Amino acid sequence: MSPRPALALRDALARGEPVDDAALDAVFPDELRERSAVHWTPVAVARRAAAMLAPLAGHRILDVGAGVGKMCVIGAAVTRATWWGIEQDEAQVEAARHAAWALGVDGETRFVHGDGSRIAWDEFDGFYFYNPFTTLMLAPHASAFMRYATIQRTLRQVEQRLVALRPRTRVITYHGFGGTWPREMMRVAREPAGSDALELWVRHDTEIV
Repeated sequence: MSPRPALALRDALARGEPVDDAALDAVFPDELRERSAVHWTPVAVARRAAAMLAPLAGHRILDVGAGVGKMCVIGAAVTRATWWGIEQDEAQVEAARHAAWALGVDGETRFVHGDGSRIAWDEFDGFYFYNPFTTLMLAPHASAFMRYATIQRTLRQVEQRLVALRPRTRVITYHGFGGTWPREMMRVAREPAGSDALELWVRHDTEIV
């Protein structure tokens, strides 16, 4: 998709007008679009998640396992936050960067190639999880036991990072994140969305002892 129609989509998102998923997905490479129905956040869900995650200007939001960056580019169009995405598939990172450029939100987005350990989580005000760790179960050339051990180790690391978040940090999940929430995190909202629900979790103001 050329920049002109992509910019029109961005403006429609910013005005709160309906935007069809197929129309927005056209900013991403043809060979990746088949993943949309299963792995990409629908436009309506992303809009609501963005509003819940970034109610104030200047917030920094991290999408863990961002894929092609659909959540981030929508968030950048509808909020006044800066949206970061981290993704282990380099081809998807490049697709995300191109989409951000086409939509004119490259100044409000950052995409990093690697896993979540590449970024310090305490620098962010909010996080988005679209059950990002289940893809570890699809790792090639690994036994089922090794895949299971890898995902469990990753989830324990995520749980430790959640405990260390700054007070009032927000976390939104769509289809969960696969781990156990530490008691330092409190669920403050749950609402039906798309094929599942959005859950908003907030780090306690006070330390749990």
